[in-house]
Amino acid sequence: MSKKAVLERILITREKFYEVESEIRFHEHLRRYAAIRRFCYGKVLDFASGCGYGSFILSVNPDVEAVVGVDKDVDAMQWANNEYKTDKTEFMCRDIEEVCEKFDTLVSLEAIEHFEDLTLIPRLAERCGIDNVVISYPNKKSTHFNRYHVYDFSAQDILDLMCDYICYHDFAMGDVQFLIFTRKPEKAPAHMYKNLLDLK
Repeated sequence: MSKKAVLERILITREKFYEVESEIRFHEHLRRYAAIRRFCYGKVLDFASGCGYGSFILSVNPDVEAVVGVDKDVDAMQWANNEYKTDKTEFMCRDIEEVCEKFDTLVSLEAIEHFEDLTLIPRLAERCGIDNVVISYPNKKSTHFNRYHVYDFSAQDILDLMCDYICYHDFAMGDVQFLIFTRKPEKAPAHMYKNLLDLK
C-alpha cells in the first residue's frame, strides 16, 4: 500500500473499532444525563438507573436534594452501590411498580421504549406525586434492529401519554429526543397543551 493511500485512510482493526464505538456510546450517555440535570430538583427518582453513573451526575446539581436510582438488575444495583453511593445517592433493586414514595422529579432516559405497558411512567408519576418529569427516547425507528425495544415513538405519542402534564421544553441530542414536563394545573382545559407545536 502506498504512503498516500495510508494517509488518506483510517486503518483500524475490528477489535479497535468495537472499543471506540463502545466509548462513543458511553460518552453520549454521560452527555445525556449532564444535559438534563439542570431540569432536576428536590428528590429525584432515576428510573432504570443501571450502573449508577447517571444518578451520580444528577446529584451534582445543587438544586437536587437526593437521587434514588431504581433498577431490577441485581448486578447493576450492586455495582451502583459500590461505585456511586454517596450522601445524596442511593440505589434500590426493586420492581418499579413497588415504588410509591414521594418524589419531586422523575428521570426516565431511554427506558420507555423497553416496556410493553405504556401507562407505566404516567402511573408512576401519579403514584409518587411527581410534578417534574424528564423523558427521553430514540427519535428514529429502532425496533427493527434492537430486540429490546418494543415501541417506536413520536413526540406526539409521548405528549398524549403524559396528558396530565405540560411539555415545557424539548430538545434532541443526536438520535435521542428529550421532553421535559410539569404537572398541568387542575383547572387547565384539556386541549390547551395537547400539541408540542403550541409551545414553539
